[in-house]
Amino acid sequence: MEALLARTRGALIGVGIGDALGATLEFMTKDEIKYKYGLHTELTGGGYWDLALGEVTDDTAMTIAVARGIISMPEDPVLSIANNFTAWAKSKPKDIGNICKLVLEEGHRRGTCSEAEWLEIAETAHFWSGKRSAGNGSLMRTIPIVLGYFRDRDLMLSLAQRVSALTHFDSIVEKCIRYYCDLVRTVLLEGNLHSVLLQAEQDAPFELDLTTPSDQLNTSGYVVHTLQTALTCVYQTNSFESALTKVVNLGGDADTIGAVTGGLAGAYYGDYGIPSRWLENLVVKDELRELAGNLYKIDYPS
Repeated sequence: MEALLARTRGALIGVGIGDALGATLEFMTKDEIKYKYGLHTELTGGGYWDLALGEVTDDTAMTIAVARGIISMPEDPVLSIANNFTAWAKSKPKDIGNICKLVLEEGHRRGTCSEAEWLEIAETAHFWSGKRSAGNGSLMRTIPIVLGYFRDRDLMLSLAQRVSALTHFDSIVEKCIRYYCDLVRTVLLEGNLHSVLLQAEQDAPFELDLTTPSDQLNTSGYVVHTLQTALTCVYQTNSFESALTKVVNLGGDADTIGAVTGGLAGAYYGDYGIPSRWLENLVVKDELRELAGNLYKIDYPS
């Protein structure tokens, strides 16, 4: 079971690493990155958000909120997670996605305390935004649900869908969330990353070609683009470091695509596959390691 625990830690810490590495490059094009950094390979902070060394953004903050909600109320964590989201949004974070901001501010204004009302607010925000709620803002935070419930696939998928729907109404997001969670779960439990990805290529709820050249990948915040890019970069590399380096240097929504890539790659390579120089500089490494251990205990209580 030690290997499974290491992969559990790798998946959660991988989200933070991908976020911190990519955040420096967010909103830049790959040509701008090449001109300024050559190849960005270190946690340096800075970037659009003027981050400190090893600091993370909303991707990791919301992932932590999900993990804490699960640990505090594992039987049904949805409302606990929603409360954590609201508390985080009230803290005035540097970075928060448009849909999440719309939903969480309205939920706070209303004092929302039921899942049904959160769903109604998310649907309203979908229309307020011109039906543009198919972003990657719920995908980036879903790894803790896989880690806490991977022994019960049906429950895992149900909770992942419900937590996503708290903020993101578009039906393609639901399909992508279920697909990604199932994929990470399979990698976590069965290994053989490249074989799993080849099968996933056939099962994807969108067009997916894992041989797509990196200069043809789209790094927008659209949930489909995020998954296409993350899965392709993991498939075309053979280590956690090479997958993360490849994907963040494409630019665009680099922190979120990095977080999604890091979650999947970490589930396979484990925390022992994450470069120590990255781990040492990640501000939230100890918290993520502790949360991963507690999530693991939900599936394997001592």
